[in-house]
Amino acid sequence: MIRPLALASALTLCLSPLAQAAPLKLDFLPPDISARDVCVAPEAIPGAREAGAPATQTVLTDADRLTFLRRDIRNYTAEDANRFFDFVNVLIDRQRELDDTFTAEDALFARIDLMLSAGRIDTLEDEGLVPTLLDRIAVLTNNQKVALARLYTDGIGVPAQPELAQELIRDAAYGGSAPALLEIARMQQQGTLVEDWDAPLDLTVTMAFGGILGPLDRGVCNRAGRIAQEYLRGDVVQSNPALALAWFRFAADLGGADAAWRVVEFQLNADGAIKDNLELRRYLKQAVRLGVAVDDTAAASLVSSGAVTEDELAAMLGFNHDQDARRTRAAIAPLLQLTVNIDAEHPDEDGLYLDYLRELAQLPQAPGRVFDRLAAEVLVRQGRWAGEAEALPLLEEAVRRSDGPGTRRLARMLMRHRDDAATVARVDSLLSEAVSRHGLPEAMHDLDRLYRCQVNDAPRVDRADHWASAYRASGHGAQVFSAADLLALAPGRAPESIAHIQTLALDGRAQMLASQAQRVQANPLAADQALRFWAARLNRSDKALEEFAELEFSLATTPQERDLAIEFFRRVHLNNGVTTALDLAIALVEYDGRNPDVAAEIVRLLTMAGNRGEGAAIRLLSRLRGDGAATYASFADAIEARGDFLAMMFAIPHVTPAKAADYIDRAVSLMSCSTKDVEELADAHAILGDVAGSFQWQQIGLTLDGGHVLSKLRLSDGQMGWYERGAAQDPVARATRDLEEGDNSALMRLVRLTANPDLPSYDAAAASDHMLAAIQRSDDASLAGLAALYRAAPEALQIAVDKRIDMVAVLTRAAQAGDPNTAFALAELIRVRATAPQDLATALDWFERAAEQGHRDAMYETGHALGFGIGRDADIDAAQGWLARADDVGHPQAEALSRLLKLQATR
Repeated sequence: MIRPLALASALTLCLSPLAQAAPLKLDFLPPDISARDVCVAPEAIPGAREAGAPATQTVLTDADRLTFLRRDIRNYTAEDANRFFDFVNVLIDRQRELDDTFTAEDALFARIDLMLSAGRIDTLEDEGLVPTLLDRIAVLTNNQKVALARLYTDGIGVPAQPELAQELIRDAAYGGSAPALLEIARMQQQGTLVEDWDAPLDLTVTMAFGGILGPLDRGVCNRAGRIAQEYLRGDVVQSNPALALAWFRFAADLGGADAAWRVVEFQLNADGAIKDNLELRRYLKQAVRLGVAVDDTAAASLVSSGAVTEDELAAMLGFNHDQDARRTRAAIAPLLQLTVNIDAEHPDEDGLYLDYLRELAQLPQAPGRVFDRLAAEVLVRQGRWAGEAEALPLLEEAVRRSDGPGTRRLARMLMRHRDDAATVARVDSLLSEAVSRHGLPEAMHDLDRLYRCQVNDAPRVDRADHWASAYRASGHGAQVFSAADLLALAPGRAPESIAHIQTLALDGRAQMLASQAQRVQANPLAADQALRFWAARLNRSDKALEEFAELEFSLATTPQERDLAIEFFRRVHLNNGVTTALDLAIALVEYDGRNPDVAAEIVRLLTMAGNRGEGAAIRLLSRLRGDGAATYASFADAIEARGDFLAMMFAIPHVTPAKAADYIDRAVSLMSCSTKDVEELADAHAILGDVAGSFQWQQIGLTLDGGHVLSKLRLSDGQMGWYERGAAQDPVARATRDLEEGDNSALMRLVRLTANPDLPSYDAAAASDHMLAAIQRSDDASLAGLAALYRAAPEALQIAVDKRIDMVAVLTRAAQAGDPNTAFALAELIRVRATAPQDLATALDWFERAAEQGHRDAMYETGHALGFGIGRDADIDAAQGWLARADDVGHPQAEALSRLLKLQATR
């Protein structure tokens, strides 16, 4: 097996014009094979277990180690390949030891990938790893030849040799390599012909898909899923959800649990006209029978416990509502690939990942991050307080090995012992080190919280304000908006906030990622690629999915939209497990808490969350039951072992004064230093009769930004900041400033802003100046975009531009240089201005020239003109030929026009 060369692939995709190539229209259907269990071993099916056999695996196997190793190699490389370089190399060696299928050549590719990610291009060249692979060409697999070809194509680690790269790809393709065939297909789409490869594009892709599908063995379901993904992405072939569903259905019928769940997901997202609830029930039953979800690296490894029945899962999903009235058609939810993760009612203190991390910690090369992650896993499994004794030494080792997150985590844990001045000084030192040495802006926020709320003599306003100011200046703090305010942000009024959300979303911050995804899907003009991009980002973070589901619920403005939001929330809960139980329960209370079935579901969700120490769930259960003492008794052990801030606060009236004092210290170490937390602590001291303590927390509350006043005005601190900052710079002024600072792309923004009469910034005189400047600065390839803006401009602006420059002459120059987009734009302009038959003939010549260069719309226009005799005598055969080519590359009207010409020819 070979890991993809991330950077090499990215370079190939980003630098090539593939993104501009039209996907192929190809209906590659799954074979007609009767249903059977091919993909899953019998022992992997829950119903096939022997009576009394355990439902879940508890012993760490080499297969589990390899799963974790592959993930760690990927994650450490992505986080900081240069810092973790030596450790990732050790992990690659371990994979080589444990995996018989991971060859020496695979290890070389993995090290090349690591060097590229670390930016060690010189080292890659000095060690000669790429030529070493070429020397081993005789033992390389076909897929490895494709990966090597990409390196020689881009000149990575060696001088670029495109001829050699094509030879490698061609040889791999003749060997039946699906990646090679797809690579050739991409080249063909770009107009690049591979020497000695004469197969047409549709045959090449058909062979590639056939190669992906392969034999009818246990891996066929995963491979069928890959074909389905090609039809979902719409990269090489045109996007076709119906064909993707057919391939998922095929894999599900052969025992693919993940594919069965994909079919269920499709029906959950389907509009009423195509929804099939009978199919949903059928494949839901199949998914449950097979264990709901199967790990893609080990076909027989169950992800879920297998302890859920079809009826129980259907109840968790709720009613399957039609999607026809979704708030926006540009919806991200159907693009998410959610799974099922059934959690037990009580947390499990053991885990395979915990055992794996303990093994890694024995390696002398293990970085501090391993110890931080091990400590975090211990705290999750055993509980924040029960696991403290084991976690603290691990975090001390993380600090000793210079790990920033571990340094910050240790500081926050030590704040429980705030009565000790030496400990507080250590906390300050650790957090300062996290800022100055490790560059963690969050630690500045921790220092603000330390001096504003957590030290015994808080508030120390001067120290707190210093760190608060530094944190604000870092730009790292998330901006919080209500759901409605989030979607109402306008570029002209709040450009800084929009940019801040986008920046933090790209940085992976969960709340901002969910916010940005909501803003994208609320835009009716959002491109499909944008929706898929943010859906993929959401899929990587359970917390972001939860935040996204909460926003979906908040933004639902009709009963039907609320139904859809709850259905989606339930599916996110199934994907995330217990971490989303509380938020789903809160939404259900608001949605239909009076329904007895829903009420029972709420209690079950809250109980599950309460057993993991979530105080909000325990408090809500107490409100629902009306008996705080009995509720505390039910969760006392969970609170003691793993209680969060609100769990500590809930316990205060029910414990001894000594334990209450300890619980307050625990709570202070966990608090966010918000108005709500401060009020909770003031109430806790009041309950204990500690007037001075309650007063101190009230004093602390007065130092928080804005105090309590803004909540009454329904304004946030950020919104008040806008008022104080003044109006945002208008778009024209911003673009003008950017242009003055050397950003040449700002000139096109100025053209768009001043040439559009529907914008308040429309200015015909300024637009003509900007357009003239853009024409003078533009290269030939970018003139087509200017031509499109020119054609869409009002007549007054066109006249103003025509007085200063001959647009036809400008575009002719660019088109003669060989740019098909400009040739097409020129043809359209000449046709619009035509005053004589010769003008139409000239327009057709340019349409035909662009069509010959692969321009899809030019193919259609050429077929249209030849079919109706516009600019040249009618030539039905030639017209049909161009329309067939346009249809092959996805023109939406080509087939209909072809039928019309055939109909006219028969009359």
